[in-house]
Amino acid sequence: MNDATTVSGEIISGSVIDRLLATADCSDGERALANSSLAEEAAYKYALAYGLSGGRDLHHEAHSAGIDNLLGHTVPAAVAFALHHLDALLPDLTIEQWERLDAAAIALHSRICEDPTGANGTGDEPQVPADAVPDDVN
Repeated sequence: MNDATTVSGEIISGSVIDRLLATADCSDGERALANSSLAEEAAYKYALAYGLSGGRDLHHEAHSAGIDNLLGHTVPAAVAFALHHLDALLPDLTIEQWERLDAAAIALHSRICEDPTGANGTGDEPQVPADAVPDDVN
């Protein structure tokens, strides 16, 4: 992404702006996990509303309901992701201000703000040592 100039004339680096976007062109890290989570959620939310709204029998109305449901759930998630990663744009915020931003992000979409290494379901499953499982379960 290109650099951007704010209303006050400040230049914001394109690399900083890229960090705020969970796009398909990201190959790894938090952005890729967020993109994957958002894509999965969008597909689910669309299919759920489409099916419950009549599906193929009422395609136009069902499609419209699917898009409404998709946007209603994924737009807040995208905004939450950006809020959660504003540190590069706002390095001078106090701890209290960061806590307020994080609270707003979590209120919008808690799953996208969770630990992307596992809490949101996209990371590795926790490993339980074999000796921690009772014999009658194995």
